[in-house]
Amino acid sequence: MSSSICAIILAAGTSTRMGQPKQLLLLKERPLLEHVIRVAATIDFSEIITVIGCEAVNIQKAITIDDPRFRWVVNEDYLLGQSSSLKTGISNIGEQHAGIMVFLGDLPFIAKNTVQAIYQKGADMLLECEESFIVQPEYRGTPGHPVFFGQFDRNLFMQLKGDRGAKAIMNHFSHRKLVSVEDEGILLDIDTQEEYEKVKSLNN
Repeated sequence: MSSSICAIILAAGTSTRMGQPKQLLLLKERPLLEHVIRVAATIDFSEIITVIGCEAVNIQKAITIDDPRFRWVVNEDYLLGQSSSLKTGISNIGEQHAGIMVFLGDLPFIAKNTVQAIYQKGADMLLECEESFIVQPEYRGTPGHPVFFGQFDRNLFMQLKGDRGAKAIMNHFSHRKLVSVEDEGILLDIDTQEEYEKVKSLNN
């Protein structure tokens, strides 16, 4: 069943609060977005789609991923918010996928074992659950990313609007499983120059 799970990485935003494309900010000499893609690539996904929009050309020039499962998808409507990127990603995956795992492109510190744990729980539930479900990591009581959606209805995602991502439709899933992890990286996004300088100093 693992062959039917796709990763979708959302990285089309304008980085308004940062003042420059945060997808290309360097962490340990690699663009921030590349860290997220490479973590996803360690898992047995059948496809890895990264949705870009703002600075799409420069991002594709700066990041080279040598993995046959990987491809870029450009969201021309990225100014409409995160929901437009999620819909673009869903529209571009194969019909065979019973599960997707959604990553945010500005969470570069998620641990590989966290991603593996969510992936494995989702894969197991695909085998035993015929109803729609969500698997989400939780750090000290706060849910984060990546989020696994199983047995999902594509039309549900197409109803999304604005910048809220999938939060608006989570109540439509029959089951929601929270997996407790000791990984603050599931919450640690980078939105401002101050946050960037702080994490950069911590990770040098």
